[in-house]
Amino acid sequence: MSQRSSYSTTPLVTAAALALLAGGACKTVVLPSESGGGEDTESTDGNSGPSTDGGGGSEGGGSSTGEPADGIVPAHCSESSPATLKILTDNCAKCHGGSAPQPAGSINYITNLDALIKEGKVVPGRPEDSRVFLRMIDENSPMPPAAETQRPTDTDIAVVERWISECAGKSSCSDQPFITREEMLTLILSDIGNNVPLEQQKFTRYFSFVHLYNTGWCSDQIEVYRQALAKLVNSLSDEPGIRAPIPIDPENRLIYRIDIRDYGWDAALWDTIADFDPYAIDYLQDTADKIKKDVQSKIFVLAGDAFLASASQPPLYHTILDIPETRAQLEAKFNINVQANIDEEILNNPNKVARAGFHNSDVSFNHRMIERHEFKDASNRIYWVSYDFAGNDGVKNFFDDPFGFEEDGGEIIFTLPNGLQGYMLVDAFGNRIDEGPSAVVQDKNMPDGIVVNGVSCMGCHFQGMITVDDDLRFEIDNGGGIGIFDAQEIEAIKNLFPTRTDFRKLLVDDSTRFTAAVNSAGVPSDGDIEPVLTVFLAFDEDVTLRRAAAELGLTASDFSTLIGSLSTNDLNDLRKPDTSIQRDVFTSNFAQTVCDLKLGLTNKCPTGFEN
Repeated sequence: MSQRSSYSTTPLVTAAALALLAGGACKTVVLPSESGGGEDTESTDGNSGPSTDGGGGSEGGGSSTGEPADGIVPAHCSESSPATLKILTDNCAKCHGGSAPQPAGSINYITNLDALIKEGKVVPGRPEDSRVFLRMIDENSPMPPAAETQRPTDTDIAVVERWISECAGKSSCSDQPFITREEMLTLILSDIGNNVPLEQQKFTRYFSFVHLYNTGWCSDQIEVYRQALAKLVNSLSDEPGIRAPIPIDPENRLIYRIDIRDYGWDAALWDTIADFDPYAIDYLQDTADKIKKDVQSKIFVLAGDAFLASASQPPLYHTILDIPETRAQLEAKFNINVQANIDEEILNNPNKVARAGFHNSDVSFNHRMIERHEFKDASNRIYWVSYDFAGNDGVKNFFDDPFGFEEDGGEIIFTLPNGLQGYMLVDAFGNRIDEGPSAVVQDKNMPDGIVVNGVSCMGCHFQGMITVDDDLRFEIDNGGGIGIFDAQEIEAIKNLFPTRTDFRKLLVDDSTRFTAAVNSAGVPSDGDIEPVLTVFLAFDEDVTLRRAAAELGLTASDFSTLIGSLSTNDLNDLRKPDTSIQRDVFTSNFAQTVCDLKLGLTNKCPTGFEN
């Protein structure tokens, strides 16, 4: 189940990565998380570089392979490593442990994972070459021997295999000291008092990744979350500057401060963001009361990943960016008259509008056309719109009539004042929609292929516009094409559809502007991982006991003892060994659990609870 069902006020299908504009190759990247790692998969259609494929729909996407991205320790290692140790202890230490009376085969270090690697009994990343694993699955000469009644289950063997594949030899942070809720609040209070001028305090808010650290994640695992936060808050801004959130704990970089004015937000909008977040907590400690007085807000800190999951998709994405209900209203807001621009381009060719039409797109099932307009009062801002079709015949075939076609929907990319991008999906009538119709566009980053505005676009456009070549004019210039056009029509087509070389230059210019803004936020734009989509997908992973406890500000052992006292039975499975629950189940129970355990105030708490 997707977290989308937990956040949306309207029925949505699932989390997805949108495809806007036209057909290049997008990568599928899944952050290694509580239930597994992911390797990016790239299209093999030969396209590369900046791209015009609108939105996050993967043009060449695929499923995760289970391999972690280089340099990132899968989050599940904090639990699968000790689980592997327990399996080896329970099933192998009798004969191969350091205290075994007659160590067999000179392996008397079975409970020392580092020694197993050092001695070559475990080859990190290669269970097929790891003797410990091979003996466990050997049907002819298994270990433990067939006569032993205590032996690993199929599930145990799978845990060991996964540990070797994804975790062996990688650093683990499972034993790092737990940061309590009071310690987090004390850091925030100290930051306000020492680093924020009095007149700015009421505009100060915070995001926290302390719960990821308390889950046992290492800093390099959390890094993509830091990048995602920096990119998203600036992608939700109507201010001209880029402002990266500031870590208030430089050593761990888990708590980040923002000034909401840096993004054009006010206190009312922040309250809307907090009200929409099912993980928001009004803390009731004395320290929290002092912070509330300073910042003049009951909710002054949000979990960073929960914010990323909710604010990167509709309806909150539309609310924060103030995206209107229709394409016409958006264009009026930007002072862009699309039809007038097209008419002027056809008549006088001022090079203010550029189109490209093509037969094949990995995002759309049918032909696609994309169109570029410049903002009249901002030379650094561009407005892109795509025309998408449910078929290729009749009025839907713009190759036959590039001026009288009827589209079935469209996607819009517009440059924000700070150089990043905003996104909008519309239906055939120009009405704003949350998801692209599955009969028109698809997204391979998600199992259901649904295209979703906001997060999906960011996922695909992490390097800006996707390179695509026009087919319509190219075919005419080379003596081909479907339509039969007179001289006047051919002149109009050439005015409106630049050559492939000229059109590609426009794409490169727009992408260069975008990547410069991304880099200004402290986010790499040349890697394989797009941080916002990566975190969005990872947040939907099943929740383990340790992760659930950390998000509540508790240790796993403390929360385990308290689960039985909750007013719901939905979280009881977390008390079972090696068991997790679906994210949406945890989301729907989080607010009530906070009340039950008196951890703070939520909308599920009864009147007078704080007293």
